[in-house]
Amino acid sequence: MALVMPAVGLSAQSIRDSVDLEPVVVTASHSPKALMNAPVVTRLINIHDIKIADATNIQDMLVQEIPGLEFGLAMSQETSLNMSGFGGNAVLFLVDGERMAGETMDNVDYSRMNLDNVGRIEIVKGASSALYGSNAVGGVVNIISRENIEPWTANVNSRFNTFGNEWRNGANFSFNTKKWNSQTSFQHTTIDPVNLPKAHSSEEIAMELMKKAQGLPYDESVLQDDSNVSRLYGQKTYNVKERLIWRPTERLTFVGRGGYFFRTSERDTHDYHFNGYSAGLKGKYAWDHGRHFELSYAYDQYDKANFMPDGRRTHDHDYSNRQHVVHALYSHSLGKNSLILGADFLHDYLTTYQFVDNTSHSQNNIDGFAQFDWNITERLNVVGSIRYDYFSASAQQSFTQRLAVVYKLPWITFRANYASGFRAPSLKEMYMHFDMGNMGYMILGNPDLKPERSHNFNIALERTNRISNSSFLDGRYNFTLVGYCNIFDKRITTIDGGLYNGMESALYWNEDGVKVWGADLSITHIWDCGVSLKFNYSWMHETGNVYFSQFSQPRSHSFTWRVGYDHRFSRHYAFDAALSGRRQGKPQSGRKDVDQGYTIWKLMVQHHIWKGVNLNTSVDNIFNYKPKSYYYCSPLTTGTTFSIGLSLELDKML
Repeated sequence: MALVMPAVGLSAQSIRDSVDLEPVVVTASHSPKALMNAPVVTRLINIHDIKIADATNIQDMLVQEIPGLEFGLAMSQETSLNMSGFGGNAVLFLVDGERMAGETMDNVDYSRMNLDNVGRIEIVKGASSALYGSNAVGGVVNIISRENIEPWTANVNSRFNTFGNEWRNGANFSFNTKKWNSQTSFQHTTIDPVNLPKAHSSEEIAMELMKKAQGLPYDESVLQDDSNVSRLYGQKTYNVKERLIWRPTERLTFVGRGGYFFRTSERDTHDYHFNGYSAGLKGKYAWDHGRHFELSYAYDQYDKANFMPDGRRTHDHDYSNRQHVVHALYSHSLGKNSLILGADFLHDYLTTYQFVDNTSHSQNNIDGFAQFDWNITERLNVVGSIRYDYFSASAQQSFTQRLAVVYKLPWITFRANYASGFRAPSLKEMYMHFDMGNMGYMILGNPDLKPERSHNFNIALERTNRISNSSFLDGRYNFTLVGYCNIFDKRITTIDGGLYNGMESALYWNEDGVKVWGADLSITHIWDCGVSLKFNYSWMHETGNVYFSQFSQPRSHSFTWRVGYDHRFSRHYAFDAALSGRRQGKPQSGRKDVDQGYTIWKLMVQHHIWKGVNLNTSVDNIFNYKPKSYYYCSPLTTGTTFSIGLSLELDKML
């Protein structure tokens, strides 16, 4: 659990004021709740963390802040995720509480989630299906937009990074009146292809192979240099988002949003084009005595297409996933307690050439859920949730539950939590019929798949306090220790499907028996003088029928840390610096073709000059770490890189 951090460029007195404010989170309980009262440990990445991290995208942001989380490459160089032993299809990513359509190699397109106008990111580890349904088997990551309170803001920004000659350019505009609030953002990014060096030439490898064949002494490390990634493809992205809030009365609020995303991945022989379209409308009405009702509709579409150099498409239609979601939520306060009732309808449509005869499939998901928040005493709080889901395509239904207890003592807060999770088989997993890469190897769907299920148990101890004794320790600190166990059954994977029309095949199948044990430790201390320290550690151990792939390598030990200093020297100059790092331990698989642990440091410095002029510089991978070989799950670095960025807040300048 993270403390609220001071805004960039604040004075020491402002820091002392801001750290005493208790932030509010929503992901763990589906309703606003003070972080210290959240029923489940919630990791909060706030706006200061986002700004000082100098992150280009959500992947960069999360790996700097969350131990036990690692991104790598999947086939076609799409992004894969491992978070505490769970892959991307078991971690639900939300933007303002809304799902995203589309997936590639079991992961959503993380490039769609840029960090412009993001106010905070909330991470809940462990099953959360009782509130969020399918895919929330291993956790939820909710990216929440900020709502400006200033009459108007305008910002233009640009950043250059030497890795891939990456240029990121953006612009944001907002206005706020008594009844209207608008946020508009645009971001464009270009990245050149990057050639990854091999540690040894092909001649050196051939020489060692000859020595081995002749029975002579040879260097095994040279033979292990069989990198399966030699070149990172170039990328171009465009991302436009708009959110408009209208408050016709004090009780009634409407929120409309829309967005367009385009990404091209520039391959040697063809280009991949990705398009995302999103829109939504939400209405909220609040009565007296803590009652409110909200009704919303959300649409999201994600398309993929391959183009040859002459502009021809390789298929008539490659991939199009469309989701329509209707959501209703009613909240009723009963004195100190509260009741939440909700229901959703999801229509999921997918068409792709990877289905038989290029056909399409669809399914409907209907659910209903309830949560009761029972404040027994000022110290004891119990929150219970239950949910029912039905999926039409697989005719599967599921009940999921969660029970969380929070007990506060003057010196420590105790949390205990049980939650069940599930993930319904996707349309792809049920109906795929695809010759992978036209290599005579079939991937076969299975309409008889059962939903994945998980049972999560965790216990947490937390202490937050303020030190005020006129010593160098004056400030506020937080200590959180979490122990957990995840029991994972009916995991959907692939097995040998035997021969299919004379070709080798892989068949989607359910397997049982994965258990994940672990512990997370988080320590934060913010001194009144502007110095801050954050340290996070994650230990994880998997047992049972554990699946290690070339894309996902769970690691037993991982660390992240950051030492920061924030100070305003004068009216026209403030300085904000942070030295951060992350350490990934050895993979549990013990495979020699994967990095056996690595450490990467990063230095970030922000200069706040005059009115709204911000100059950002960073040095990533300070100690020039380079993998011996490059694999799908290796850190994608060629050594030390540098970045410089300029941000102009035009409203402050004018």
